[in-house]
Amino acid sequence: MNFPDITYHLILPALQKIAELTHSYGWGIILLTIIFRVLVSPLVAQTTISMRRMSKLQPQMKMIQERYKSNPEQLQKKLVEFYAKNKVNPLGGCLPTLVQLPILFALYAAFAGPPFTDKLIDVKVNVVKAENAQSVKREEESGSNSIYVSKDGKPAKVVVFPGNSTFIAGTDVDFGVRAVEGKLPPDFAPQWHMTYKDTEGKDHKVNITPAGHVTFANPGEYHIQASIPGIAKNESFAFVSGLGKVATGASLLKPANFDVVFLILLFGITMYLSQKLTVPTPKPANGQELDEQQIIQQQTMKTMPLVTTAMFFFFPIPAGVYLYLVVSNVIQTFQTWLVARMPEPEFVSDDDNVIEAETGNNGGQKSLIKPNKKPANNNNGKAENTQNKNVNETSNKQQKKKSKRKK
Repeated sequence: MNFPDITYHLILPALQKIAELTHSYGWGIILLTIIFRVLVSPLVAQTTISMRRMSKLQPQMKMIQERYKSNPEQLQKKLVEFYAKNKVNPLGGCLPTLVQLPILFALYAAFAGPPFTDKLIDVKVNVVKAENAQSVKREEESGSNSIYVSKDGKPAKVVVFPGNSTFIAGTDVDFGVRAVEGKLPPDFAPQWHMTYKDTEGKDHKVNITPAGHVTFANPGEYHIQASIPGIAKNESFAFVSGLGKVATGASLLKPANFDVVFLILLFGITMYLSQKLTVPTPKPANGQELDEQQIIQQQTMKTMPLVTTAMFFFFPIPAGVYLYLVVSNVIQTFQTWLVARMPEPEFVSDDDNVIEAETGNNGGQKSLIKPNKKPANNNNGKAENTQNKNVNETSNKQQKKKSKRKK
């Protein structure tokens, strides 16, 4: 099942059900995001634990690399043993993230298209002269489709007909839309747009009737677009004046778009907090400096939220998507905080020596990585203690006898 199918068959029905119960698409976004985050919380916990443990093991891994740097084969063997003893996997944080990606993209597709924004379906038409009539062709429907959600909450997949085609100049064509899945309401009518590029490469705007009728008078390349409306694009929620509102660049300076600016800033703040909790700031061991990898990690943690937030000021993303991203970050930050409070198992070194290093946590406290040794047998320990006790008693009696003789 691909992303559009997950959106159409899973995300949108759930969104519509929540919107019906709450009478708000805004609450639909929030509650659907909470449900998703609760379902993937075990994966989030696994990713967080793996990343935190790998971060804390960096000083010890550096020691192993230094010790066996002249023997790559032995180095690889020791690292594998070190990972196994400490029950960590360098790729342990990747797999849970990859599992979440299909649903993450499906959620994004649901909040970035109808019912929150208009969606364009594009059809390309080449118009040729009569002497090139042998190149005429006509596809039944457009290669792409768009989801439409009606006012009663029923979704449908919409295509344009005819699809990509080649016609002779002077041909009249009536374009239309139909549902390949679901049903369209009888009064459904898309908005039509058309652009024309002549044989010299110049763009022109040409007219197409509201019913989709067009006459291709001149040879060239035409693009016919059907705009599928989003019924919730103007719906307000809390301080957001429109869930489908898109504002970028200089338009964000307008007071009417300050709600979008606030959402973008909230996204950056929550992303920074979540990242800081997931991967602790690396700290060097006593008498050591941060290596190149730790320096890069530290710089990435500082710059990534800033760069991502700055990019969003120029990306045309609907306000509803920002609402989803902020809520998702807040929940993930809380989940990460809970995981960070869980007790962690003691680390095990790669040999019989105890390695003392900074963990980079709890204000730079030291932790001992215990050697992988089995505890001594308790019975042997008791016997040894008894023997030592007898020796001590004998020694004391001899000393007393010597002192009496001297007297």
